[in-house]
Amino acid sequence: MHEQSALGRIEVLPSAIATVVARALTQCYGVVGLAPHRMTDAVANFFAPDARRSIQIRERPEGLVIDVYLILAYGVRLIAVAHSVQQAIKYQVERIVGLPVAEVNVHIQGLQAPPSSRPGRG
Repeated sequence: MHEQSALGRIEVLPSAIATVVARALTQCYGVVGLAPHRMTDAVANFFAPDARRSIQIRERPEGLVIDVYLILAYGVRLIAVAHSVQQAIKYQVERIVGLPVAEVNVHIQGLQAPPSSRPGRG
């Protein structure tokens, strides 16, 4: 994700875009957290949490392809939340980064129930 100008090269790294994506997710109702998409990332997150392990960004000629791996709140409408996440990410990335977004793929990795409804608790 780079551009050449008269003054030199401008490069936007995937980690910068992932930061924009993570920030957009904080504004989405029903999103409890990020989930690693590989077991090795789960182990790495235990020692050094990093939201970018749950966000993948690829560049295609038609625009960015963004994959997010999420944990949603139990009881929300999963599809409605996923649509909201797609719209929020597309809007924020295009607005802040200025690159077109071709796809936002939402992978729901799990659900988190409220503490009072978990098995074995009050």
